[in-house]
Amino acid sequence: MKQLSGLDALPVIADALDEGHDGLVAFSDKLRSIDELPAFWFKDAPVWVVPRPETLSVWPVQPAGGRKIGFADGGGEVSFVVPVDVWRDEVDGHISARLSDAEFQVFVDLACGLTLDDSATQAEVAVSTRRKQLQGVFRKLGVDSQAGLVGLAAQMTGRLASRLSALHHTNGADFGAYRQYLPKSVRCAALERDGCAPVRYLDMGPVTGRVVMILHPMVFPDITDADVAMFEELGVRAIWPVRPRCLSQSALQSGRWTDHCDHVVDDCATVLEAVAAGPVPVVALVSSGGYATALAHRYPDRVARIDFASTCYSAGRTRTRDGYFGDFLVSALRQNSRMAMVFAQHLTGAVFSTQRLERTFRRIFRGSAADGAVLDEAFGSPEKAARLTYAVRHSIGSMRYDYLGQVHFDWDAARRLVVPKHFWHGAQDCVHDLGDLSRLAEQVSGQPPQVLPQMGHLTEGAPLRDVLRAVVATYSI
Repeated sequence: MKQLSGLDALPVIADALDEGHDGLVAFSDKLRSIDELPAFWFKDAPVWVVPRPETLSVWPVQPAGGRKIGFADGGGEVSFVVPVDVWRDEVDGHISARLSDAEFQVFVDLACGLTLDDSATQAEVAVSTRRKQLQGVFRKLGVDSQAGLVGLAAQMTGRLASRLSALHHTNGADFGAYRQYLPKSVRCAALERDGCAPVRYLDMGPVTGRVVMILHPMVFPDITDADVAMFEELGVRAIWPVRPRCLSQSALQSGRWTDHCDHVVDDCATVLEAVAAGPVPVVALVSSGGYATALAHRYPDRVARIDFASTCYSAGRTRTRDGYFGDFLVSALRQNSRMAMVFAQHLTGAVFSTQRLERTFRRIFRGSAADGAVLDEAFGSPEKAARLTYAVRHSIGSMRYDYLGQVHFDWDAARRLVVPKHFWHGAQDCVHDLGDLSRLAEQVSGQPPQVLPQMGHLTEGAPLRDVLRAVVATYSI
């Protein structure tokens, strides 16, 4: 198969993302240098965690390239790398008069150990200009020497490092700031697992109800009081395991998809052992089909049946709609992993702007009235938009694994399972063609998919409740 180069990819990306010239230039530039995905997020900024160098710097700040700086955590174990504007916000929060851009750069340069002459050379200004700017820094920071300036920089980085360390060393047993977006009636729980981070899961509906495990899609859906009320009405105890790197500040490092899948499957089995005495139905939403299949394969005594709802089937080499970025990304991953990784990072740039994120989602799901209604609700208020933005920003690592899963997952593995399998498809799904999905369903389950007329591809809100009601109605008494 022909390898796609950066130039080959640009027309495809332009069609998929409707990018302008600036966006394509940015993508082309990224082909030259790839940054690892951030370990976690601090407010709206990515944070990278790197090993502490053996030779420790005496300076409080280290340049990290690309308008990023690094500084050590309080325990001396690692260094944090953040966009320089994160530290600027920290500095501005402790002084009454904001530093100008030039003054702030002088502050950064001296905190990194540069001389005033070196700082002037880098800025291509006269030393006398830099000295005048330094006097402005002294006045606004309330110090009278370069030694005092460096000492103050150490205090500020120390305070910031303390806050980042608290996030970096979290054990992942809670849901952090995401808890505010969940109804109070949702039970949030975590189970210890030997040698691993605690397994987080949501538990809703009657505790004596029939246990059903639901595997969430790539972007965690908005769970509301209406969803909880539905489970109460149906007598279903819904268990939602939360995958590593999803809704989390966890610093879990990336690895192979197979390792990640094994981790997810063992997490699910741990939860099932705690909440159910026998096998339970598993509903695999959208991109989680690979995890459900692996769970049934490894723990056949835990899974009673699998319902694939609004499934992504790129892994089955079945064609999806042209322009769907996920399908292009899966294709690119098969051909050129370097380019695909850059493309994934380029897409995640949308999360820095809620407006851009909304445009991207609406472009992907254009043509579906059902999906449009879901997006209207998702972006219908500042609180709703903030939830979705948070869910995406804090799940980029998990989303990356979902894309990799579509590359590595083979639908033949699902076909070979002896447990009953069912497919559910939205009639208004403009991403995946019903004819293709029907052929896949026949191959894997031996029966056609159930088609829901009011459902598109997105599974939250009313469409999610519709499909779950339809699934539960088919369960034996």
